[in-house]
Parts: sequence; structure tokens; C-alpha cells
Amino acid sequence: MNVRSLGCVFAAAALAALSGCGGGGGAPTVSMPTVPTPTVPTPSPTLGQGLSENARSHAELAATAAESEPRAGSVTQSSNTESGSNTTADQVEVVFTAGTYTISNTRGATTWSISTANATALPDDITADANAIGLVAPEDGGHRFVVAQTRSPTEGNTDWLTAGIWAFVPTDGNALTSYEFGAFADGGDVFDQDDLQALTDEASYDGRAFGVYYSISPDGTSDAGPFGGTISLTADFGNTGQLGTVSGRVTEIIVEGGERIPGAGLLLNPASIGSANGGFFTGTTSMTLNERTYEGRWGGQFFGNGAAGAQPGSVAGTFGASAREDGSAAALVGAFAADRQEAQ
Repeated sequence: MNVRSLGCVFAAAALAALSGCGGGGGAPTVSMPTVPTPTVPTPSPTLGQGLSENARSHAELAATAAESEPRAGSVTQSSNTESGSNTTADQVEVVFTAGTYTISNTRGATTWSISTANATALPDDITADANAIGLVAPEDGGHRFVVAQTRSPTEGNTDWLTAGIWAFVPTDGNALTSYEFGAFADGGDVFDQDDLQALTDEASYDGRAFGVYYSISPDGTSDAGPFGGTISLTADFGNTGQLGTVSGRVTEIIVEGGERIPGAGLLLNPASIGSANGGFFTGTTSMTLNERTYEGRWGGQFFGNGAAGAQPGSVAGTFGASAREDGSAAALVGAFAADRQEAQ
């Protein structure tokens, strides 16, 4: 997914409530060609800081998502957390059947579903990448957006992958608690858990990462937009009988407009490979940017079964990092998919 594609979607839609960041301004209108989108009215004076208060709420929700522990099944990391814990409450699942992707989410008694078969596709200039899908659908009180990078299966196998982000944008700009967003990753060929136990040695995985970032300063100046980057992972499968660990880094992070985020990138600290769900793993993240320390969570699982004894062909998951101090908040949340690299 190229950075511009995500920029069109989230800057014009999911991030519309942040239009006019840093000041009051009039009521911003979501504008996206051929897509039915809501108007986000100016928040009422009771919010005190107008749009900057709206932006503050969104930045803090983004930080909550970044700090939330991903949930297994597929991999899901969101701003909705379980009561009394920092574990994501959402569970996004993706189904690919006869060329159709259906993305569904369950959170307690609440469910939503959006499909390439019945949702409005975002314009071609937004999802210019042939492997991307962009969807929008009306719901009570607003619109739901999903943007995902996909890999369809080749003939004769089920090894498809989908890694994406979603947002619900309420029509009422004052409905701050209705706004939500998160990241997810799923695939059709989850690696056989029983085979992980016998694996040894290391494997390298390279791929793409993308997501959205939010920030707000104590004076109300705010910023938001998409980012894209590359991801490199190393899975150490240990010795026979050990599941091992996986770690890595998101680098070459570029935000909308082509600006490169300086520094060493986002560290994906070592996470223990788990005993279920394709080795589902979770770990911590860290990054230093502009002399601020960002921390959060990441998670993923393995996909792609090959020949007997072969290492997983791919890995996909989610990640986030946040920094909150002195009345400011900043966060980035995203998803990734990476393929195993052949040993040199």
C-alpha cells in the first residue's frame, strides 16, 4: 500500500475530524470523490477547545490502541479494550471466498461486517496499488472504512494474506466515544502449530508496514495522517523442542507528503513464539523520536505451510507505539505482512 493511497483515505475520511488542526475553524467536511461520506460538524462549545479537543480525544484513543495487547485468532489491535485490562476487546476475522474479501469484527454483543462484494469501493486513485482494497459502508451514526493490503492465493492453494486498518467515523463530531480504529492481520494458511515445535535455526522475513499516526501538543496543535514503511523480522526457532522468539524493526517510515521519520525506526522487541494460533506472539515496542520515548505493543502469527519440516513462509501482525507526557499525546498504529527470505 503506497503512502499516498492511505493518505487519501484517512486524511480525507477517518481523520476528517482533525481538519483545521491547531485552531478552531469552521465545520470541516469530508470530501472524497464518488464515496458517500458524512459531514463532521464543529463540536459544541461544551467541549471547551473545539476541534482541538476532538483531536485530543482521537490522539488519546490512538495511544490506547498502541498500548493495547493484540488479540489472537486473527491478530487484532484496537482502541477498544477489555474492561480492566489493556488487552484488545475486538476480534477481526477475514474470509476470502471466490475472490471476495469479507472483514468482520466481534466485540461482545457488537458486530460489524464489510465486504468487497457489497461495500462501496474507494476510488482507484486511492487504492492505486493492485494488491490493496479500500472499502466504505454506512452504519448507524456514521461510516466504516477499511483499507488493507492483500495477497490473493495462487491457483491450488489457500495462502492468502490480509493486513489492514479500520476506522469508524461518526457523523456527529461530538460523538467522540463512537470513534474507533484499529489494525488487523489474517490469512488462509495459518502455520501448523505442531510443526513449529520441530523447527530449528533462524529465518528472516521482510515486508511492508503501514498505518496511521496522531499527535497533539499541550497548546492544541495537532497532526494526523498515514505512514508507510518496511519491516524486517528474525525468527529464532531455537533448538528442537523450543518454540523460540521473533523480533525485528519497522524502518524507512515515511509519512504523507514524503517526509521520512528520522531515527532508527520502531523496535519490535523479542516476543516468545506461542503454543497456539500459528505461534501467535505478543511483545513490546520502543522508539526514540525527537527526544521522546515511544512505547507500545506488537503481535503476529505465522502463515504459509510448505514442505514437511520447512519454516513458515510468511508472518503478519499489528504494532503500535505511543508517548504521553505534559498534556501531549502521540501515537502510531499499523499492520504488516512479511515473507521469508531465502538464505544467502
